[in-house]
Amino acid sequence: MPLQDLVTAEKPIPVFVEKCVEFIEDTELCTKGLYRVSGNKTDQNNIQKQFDQDHNINLVSMKIKVNAKAGALTAFFADLPDPLIPYSLHPELLEAAKILDKTERLHALQKLYMITHLNRVSQQNKINLMTTDNLSICFWSTLMRPDVENREFLSTTKIHQPVVETFIQQCQFFFYNGEIIETTNTVAPPPPSNPGQLVEPTVPLQLLPPLQPQLIQP
Repeated sequence: MPLQDLVTAEKPIPVFVEKCVEFIEDTELCTKGLYRVSGNKTDQNNIQKQFDQDHNINLVSMKIKVNAKAGALTAFFADLPDPLIPYSLHPELLEAAKILDKTERLHALQKLYMITHLNRVSQQNKINLMTTDNLSICFWSTLMRPDVENREFLSTTKIHQPVVETFIQQCQFFFYNGEIIETTNTVAPPPPSNPGQLVEPTVPLQLLPPLQPQLIQP
């Protein structure tokens, strides 16, 4: 089903996405291999089926491992008729990624969007082992789904992953008027004393909440 059929002006984030992200960020952000380790396929499908029957389903009460719930969230984007980052934006993204000057490149990419959630996952990489590189490997083909009918695709494949990785690394700059983060010696923040409590991001998120509603619409 197209993304625009799943959202409204009053509810611009798909309920399924919202529930999955809230569950993962509230309880399982430090899980090792989050999004990289595959979950049980049957459990993953059952999550979506139960949600289709009851949108008020409580993911916390479901005795299913987080990897299956993370897989269900990934599958949601993979099953969209068009990728979250539409093909019409790919040329602009790829050209921006080729800019040699780092600051200029980031300003060019600032016009585009990403999911803040992945940045929060990467902040716990000392525990969950999911660095921005690992996350971009897991997600670039889902968020920037390969256009296999485009003959130029094979020549640009190696650029797609760095585009998504840059989105994750520089989330604060893109969406919260933060500074450009120097990533050479980036150190993840210490884990929270309470697993359900999020650590503060490198640059305080002062303007917009995770998963910008206007950014997930086509």
